[in-house]
Amino acid sequence: MYAQLLIAASFAIAAYQDVKERAVSDLVWVPGALGVAYVVYWMVTSSTTAGLEYFLLKVALVGGIALAFTFLGGIGQADAIAIALVAADPYPLSPLPPLFAAAVVALVHIGYEYAVGNAKGGRAIPMDQFLKEQRWIPIAIISEGSREEVSSDVNVAREEVEAANKPGAQVEVKYGVPTVAYLGIGYIAYIVYMVLLNSSAFASLP
Repeated sequence: MYAQLLIAASFAIAAYQDVKERAVSDLVWVPGALGVAYVVYWMVTSSTTAGLEYFLLKVALVGGIALAFTFLGGIGQADAIAIALVAADPYPLSPLPPLFAAAVVALVHIGYEYAVGNAKGGRAIPMDQFLKEQRWIPIAIISEGSREEVSSDVNVAREEVEAANKPGAQVEVKYGVPTVAYLGIGYIAYIVYMVLLNSSAFASLP
């Protein structure tokens, strides 16, 4: 229970930052990390060895997969931390319930963005607009009739464009979804469900 509330606090702040800026401060994850540490402490002091082994295996497996995707450039570092934190929820069925809730949130939001035209393939926008808006993932810089592709690694692509910052240039972009926000809102919705409809299980958790 206390661990889940600490994780939810991290996700609430992270979701807000992701929606507003598409960037999440490392300090945001401190409450969540304390929650995970509390889960481990509770399991050790309660002598629930089997539960601890399952918990550590679950976090290591899901976190390892998320970390691999980060190294491959498919997701951001904050996305990987958020995914691992969801897996660290002490409820035995986690991360399935919060991931399901996050998927619902994602489908609704992406459907809306597709309907208004933001998520329909790539587009070219002015450099100054790109620098002001964090929601775009750059694909290439278009300047003086030439097209120069940037890294496919989402963790470094924006830095390459910002370093170039060619006046009058355009940036070919695709819409970057707020993955951390999806996970955060999904996790909070899951906690609300636990409190309202499964309070006995919620109260029994560390």
